[in-house]
Amino acid sequence: MVLFSVTFVSFPLLLDRDVDFVTAMITSVRATITNPLPAIGWAITIVLLLILASLPFFLGLVIVLPILGHTTWHLYRKLVVSEPTEPTPKQYS
Repeated sequence: MVLFSVTFVSFPLLLDRDVDFVTAMITSVRATITNPLPAIGWAITIVLLLILASLPFFLGLVIVLPILGHTTWHLYRKLVVSEPTEPTPKQYS
């Protein structure tokens, strides 16, 4: 569970922002501590899907791994507050 909590959102964070790996790991552990039930549920889901995908000679991984990657990205976007964007100019009427 320690490895999962360190990598829970650190990989997407490293791809999304210019942060060092220590900051990414600390953010990942904080996200796991803050949201323990979704984190445990996601860890169980990953394990079950990888077991099922590896049964037919690992051919299911071709389908499961992109789905897990896509879902992990969206989970990261929901858990980690996005950086503030530039304000849009006000339109005066």
